[in-house]
Amino acid sequence: MKIDDTIKLALQHFRAEQYQDAKTLFQRVYEHAPEFVIPQIYLAQLAVLDGTGSAWIQRLETLLRKKPFMHEAYHTLGLCYQQNRLLPQASQAFYQALGARCFQSSAATSVLPKQVKTFVGFDRIKAEELLWSTLAELKQQGIHAFATAGTLLGLERTGQLLENDKDIDIGIDWLQMSNAIEVLTTLGWQEVSHSYGLINPRCFKHRSSGIIMDICGYGTETLSGETISGLWMDQVPFDWNRITYFPPIKLSSKHSPAGEIWHLSAPDAFLAILYGENWRVPDPYFDTIVSAANLRHFSWLALCYGYSRLYGEWSKGNTQKALGILATLRRHQTDDPMLTDIAERLTQATKLTQPSRVLALGYFDLFHQGHLNYLNHAKQQGDTLVVGVAPDAFGKQSKGYVPVMSEQDRMAILSALSVVDEVHLVSAPMSQTEAAAQWIKSLNVNTVVCGEEWQGSERWNALSLRLEKDHIAVLYAPRTANISTTDLKNYILKTLNETHAK
Repeated sequence: MKIDDTIKLALQHFRAEQYQDAKTLFQRVYEHAPEFVIPQIYLAQLAVLDGTGSAWIQRLETLLRKKPFMHEAYHTLGLCYQQNRLLPQASQAFYQALGARCFQSSAATSVLPKQVKTFVGFDRIKAEELLWSTLAELKQQGIHAFATAGTLLGLERTGQLLENDKDIDIGIDWLQMSNAIEVLTTLGWQEVSHSYGLINPRCFKHRSSGIIMDICGYGTETLSGETISGLWMDQVPFDWNRITYFPPIKLSSKHSPAGEIWHLSAPDAFLAILYGENWRVPDPYFDTIVSAANLRHFSWLALCYGYSRLYGEWSKGNTQKALGILATLRRHQTDDPMLTDIAERLTQATKLTQPSRVLALGYFDLFHQGHLNYLNHAKQQGDTLVVGVAPDAFGKQSKGYVPVMSEQDRMAILSALSVVDEVHLVSAPMSQTEAAAQWIKSLNVNTVVCGEEWQGSERWNALSLRLEKDHIAVLYAPRTANISTTDLKNYILKTLNETHAK
């Protein structure tokens, strides 16, 4: 096999997270043709994943002396430095990666996987069951554990976990961290990758379900007496860490499906401190790690995350999220000319390449040809098709019964369709004009498409007028004749009744 073909195959394995296969192929190229740069960068990234990034620091430094504009190599070197707690050097390397990228209109290599669809296979129902059972058991064991961060945000905003969540977030008393880990181990949780080099939060994976959970400790700062949390490393000065500040944590007992649990007594105030006063309005571009409202200063670790995540989102083409991270960095570093240059580049790129985004709404229960025709019609109205799926709770509230298919199943089917680019769970009924408009605006869409049966209705007349203020148009798709979910349900019931009658 030719070297180029071997590298392409190795890249495919890497992006599929088949890391051992990728490592074998990259190592083969590196041994026979050490002048090739791509295998070196990827082997260094694989070493970081294995916890052995220090072995590549000197080789990457040598490479960059010969090729000083390789932004991917700077970024990978930053990862190696960060893993080895050389945070000032890591911050500088990530900054140099951004600077080198500014001087290259296109990258010769890419160390980052391609962008994937927004929806991921997070089993929300199973995750919620695990959340309640874990919190209940921790309470019984005398550990003060409670829902926090994105988990708390979903529960307080919609009464359930966020539809685009990837893990569960639990907060505990920092002094009880070791005891909590012992309990979690007996409950089937196993620590993941040494929690990526952090002592807070600690990352665990449930052995049977594969669900990920972050355990975030909350402690008291000795000098100020304030409650603190964040992302902390050991073996570094504590003020190098990314530190967030909170009001005093007060808990109260609350009933859950699994029994009594601890819950924050004032969750609204907690969320406002972390996400800002508009925490109830979804923002798909908010990066909690970098842009948390209670991050008072950019320490070395905070800078590492800020620069590296800006580089990552920029490299993946996530311009809006990159701009959000950049805005936070510029608030902390107002006089940095390179950040200003990047902001101008990203803003210009947004103007030139911003796709037209269309939102299609519905339950999509018992998916049929009418649904597919509707989605194809919506896709023709723009470049990117975003689908909003009405949750089970909406059906229960408005119709008195939930759809036949769960929201998780409906979202999974829609996500698998080539015509669909993103899938989101609707956070507010369309009858709640202002809340619905805020949610639609948060998706950054230009057009909303709904079925023609809603044209002229009171709720959509009101919502259309409200969306005009945000320059979002509302269009109505023609209905497919002779097919509907209601017709399918009636046909199924009729067939079942006839079968039983026989």
